[in-house]
Amino acid sequence: MSTAMINFTLEPDASGGLVFINSAGVRHEKARPVRLFPFTDSNAWISIVSAEGKELFTVEQLASLPDAQQKVLREALAGREFVPVIRSIDNVSRAANGYNWSVTTDRGPTVFLIEGDESIQQLGDFRLVVVDDRNTRYLIPNVNALDKKSRQRLERYY
Repeated sequence: MSTAMINFTLEPDASGGLVFINSAGVRHEKARPVRLFPFTDSNAWISIVSAEGKELFTVEQLASLPDAQQKVLREALAGREFVPVIRSIDNVSRAANGYNWSVTTDRGPTVFLIEGDESIQQLGDFRLVVVDDRNTRYLIPNVNALDKKSRQRLERYY
């Protein structure tokens, strides 16, 4: 399905999920948004799927939705996308099976293990995603915004 005709409603439910109501008034409880590709364009190509994983609707451009729908969808996406933002890289040390990173994120300090430079992926010009050994993703939204010591530590391992 596409966004050619926007005849649906999104509502948050009591548990923080989504209720998708199609143009015929059929309610789909526990619907969820899923970002499609490319990940670098976070305001485009968002699929809304049922609890069973069936696609209900594809939003080609978030801006094509009414403001209220955009707000509900953005909040639902934010709830699904737990991605701590790295504010500083405090220490990187060699471990037996990779590198221990000690960082400060927007959620506080943490330590994690990455296996090697293939665990650091570039998303656009200055954005990076660091994937630890537990498959948790950490975002560096702008490498140039990191302090000098953090950039030096990053350059040493990436």
